[in-house]
Amino acid sequence: MNRQCIAQIHVAKAKLGMTEDDYRALLRDYAGVESSKALDDDGFELVMFRFHELGFESAWLKRHYGYRAGMVTPRQVALMRKLWAKYTRGQGSNAQLDRWLERTFKVSSQRFLTRELAGKAIAALVSMASRNVDDSAA
Repeated sequence: MNRQCIAQIHVAKAKLGMTEDDYRALLRDYAGVESSKALDDDGFELVMFRFHELGFESAWLKRHYGYRAGMVTPRQVALMRKLWAKYTRGQGSNAQLDRWLERTFKVSSQRFLTRELAGKAIAALVSMASRNVDDSAA
């Protein structure tokens, strides 16, 4: 778990006014860990989802469309954007990513992807980005 994610968890804990005992119980109940440093990506999403249910609002969630059952997760959106930037060598925009999704997957925007379709888009972007890196090395 990176420092930014750990910091976000601690901000949520503070904003919600959680006691240390309540916070530790949440980590155990939702992610099966004793410390935020022990979280993996799935655990982070589960904990952040619970904070969201408790009333925590973050700019990160708004930029990544929040948590919606069966729909693309904030982590998937962030990963797609990172891979798109890698593929376009930092020249691509979110609007261009949306146009690629429209052409390739018949979905007009990242926010309308299901989790399953987001996984397929990520797999395609990984392949595209790795080919693009391989091409530049040649």
